[in-house]
Amino acid sequence: MKLALIYENIDPVRGGAETYVADLCRRLIDRGCAVDLYARSRRAEALPREARWIRVDSARGPRSLRVWSFAQNVEAKLREHDYDCTIGFINTWSHDVIVPQGGAARASVACNARRFPPGIRRGLYLAGKALNPKYWICRAIETKQYAAERGARVVAVSAMTRDHIERYQGVERSRIDVVHNAIDLARIDVADPAAVRARFRRLHGLGENDLVALFTARNFELKGLRPLLTALALRLRRDPAARPISLLVCGGDRIAPFQKMIMQLNLQSMIKATGYIPEARDAFWASDLFVQPTYYDPCSLVVLEALACGLPVITTSQNGASELIVGGREGFVLPHPDAHALAADALDRLSDDAIRAEMAANARRLGRDWTFDRHVDRLLEIFAEVAATKRGSTRTRSVFQVDRARQAHVESSTAAIP
Repeated sequence: MKLALIYENIDPVRGGAETYVADLCRRLIDRGCAVDLYARSRRAEALPREARWIRVDSARGPRSLRVWSFAQNVEAKLREHDYDCTIGFINTWSHDVIVPQGGAARASVACNARRFPPGIRRGLYLAGKALNPKYWICRAIETKQYAAERGARVVAVSAMTRDHIERYQGVERSRIDVVHNAIDLARIDVADPAAVRARFRRLHGLGENDLVALFTARNFELKGLRPLLTALALRLRRDPAARPISLLVCGGDRIAPFQKMIMQLNLQSMIKATGYIPEARDAFWASDLFVQPTYYDPCSLVVLEALACGLPVITTSQNGASELIVGGREGFVLPHPDAHALAADALDRLSDDAIRAEMAANARRLGRDWTFDRHVDRLLEIFAEVAATKRGSTRTRSVFQVDRARQAHVESSTAAIP
């Protein structure tokens, strides 16, 4: 198949969505697809040489203007080529299939607003969004993305995302397929996990027998660092003799805005902030559990990475990745980020070596069962169906669908996923 992927900046260093697009591009080419990348910029070394970059410029000026002009320019450039299927991700409306990695804008705002208590602060946050040109541009693009007359297929990365798209955009469920995110295991696997663990711990002042919980994000507020700190402090207040937990905080955000809270809660000795680390996978192998009480995440890739590394996960139902987790088996799913007592209970459970070992084995199994190959299998089926519809025949589907043996394996494996 000849495919077009549309994403403004393709650079895995920037975050999870960028990593996903780069990995998807590589796997599609491995499956024999011809892939063109419509982007304003890309990190060449992160992409296969076979991928053709079609540069799409955007207007100078405010971010909102750049986002809108990029979408317009993509529409114009796509008219110059013919594709079996075009796939957009964020801030574009010219596509046959949309994979909204960022979820639904209005759902994101509604969930993020819950970081603030009802009242003035929450009202100011919502007012700020209402006055932000970028937010309204994104809303306008979403309206065009999901317009019924365009008839684009929607690949929701979680059932939560599907429900939000139905609710906020009025998209019929028949147009939406749920295909949970997946990760490329080659990106996180290491030859000697024990050696990586020991080296990382020495580098960051962690003892061999320390119980380490990992929190990693680009936006510490959004991903729930404050409620996590509150839960850690509550746990110690309830039982001063509880087993200590070292919290490893990694990512490109700043820890400074949280220092006052850390001092007030007397957590200084428990927090190890590394800042941004190029080899993020080392932090997974060095840790014992993963905690991300996020306010909103369509389907967190770092949760999937943690599971694949054998880390039991504590997250929230506002994270689409939680749909893959059975509470008490691979981790714990909190009803909301501010469920401090439940979070403290989960931390207590995972401080027990025997319980954690059993859940770690379950987590690793789940993380490695839901593979990127299975994810791509399903996407290729959808792309082939779209291509067949565009060509007015079923020939494309029969040519490009996965072979029967692989499909049988996919179906039997899927049945084992809760």
